[in-house]
Amino acid sequence: MQERRDFIKQVVAAGALAGTARGAEAERSLSSDWPIVFFEKPVQALSYDEIGERLAGMGAQGIEATIRKNGHIKPEQAAKEVPGMLKSLAKSGLKTVIAATDITEAGPRTSEFLKVLRDQGITSYRMGHYRYDNKSRPTEQVAAFRDRLRKLADLNESLGVHGLYQIHSGAVFVGALVWDIVGMLEGIDPDALGLAYDLRHTKNDTGSAWKQAAAVAKPHIRSLYVKDARWEGKRSDKRINVPLDTGFVTREVFDHTSRGLKPMPLSLHMEWGNHQIYPADSAAEAWAMIGQDMKVLRAWRDGLKG
Repeated sequence: MQERRDFIKQVVAAGALAGTARGAEAERSLSSDWPIVFFEKPVQALSYDEIGERLAGMGAQGIEATIRKNGHIKPEQAAKEVPGMLKSLAKSGLKTVIAATDITEAGPRTSEFLKVLRDQGITSYRMGHYRYDNKSRPTEQVAAFRDRLRKLADLNESLGVHGLYQIHSGAVFVGALVWDIVGMLEGIDPDALGLAYDLRHTKNDTGSAWKQAAAVAKPHIRSLYVKDARWEGKRSDKRINVPLDTGFVTREVFDHTSRGLKPMPLSLHMEWGNHQIYPADSAAEAWAMIGQDMKVLRAWRDGLKG
């Protein structure tokens, strides 16, 4: 009888270990296939050593680095400073998954800049935004924007890099209503130039039609940008940024939008703090907020299937 009890204990223990191993394997798979990266803007006043160490401790896999005019690294300094950034992040096991840039069109300078990033292993970048000119109807401007996107996509393909156009809310922004940018991207390989689908901005500007917007955009989506907001004020006409899962970007929005997509980076943007870019001596406040949002996004991500 004692031998039977010992045998059962061994079987249960083995099963528990197997379950733990499967759980760990599943978590590693999700981390690899759906990496969580953090848009570094709020903490770009800090060193990459500190950024890497902090984010690794929160379970992130990398960053969306600001390599642009007002970024952590200026474009003209990229060749010199990007290697150091990558080395610092690697100490904590992190990578630069996306570079946030000011790129809006193809050209010699764009080509050289992208080659610098590519040669350091950064092959995915977020481009700058297009804005409508109110002097003419938006429909009259579509052809010009489409031409710029096609030329940029051709350049990306020739260099072996991938561009992302972020959906951004606001009357002047191309893509705010989703349908316009999707039309401009028709016929363009989304693996050369696709969408960074921002859940907050999209939900903000498409309202109750957010599911239709997601359906239209899904063939072009190559990254999900995650943050939250809600409407306040006497007439509910004042939008404020809030912690993730406390506003209109709900688990349902995340699950519905991600359903049917192939695995891709999830970029967490924290915009509900007191500063857009935190001074180094106030960064503790930012890290607490980032940690709160990171915990929510990790739970959402860990609920994905494959």
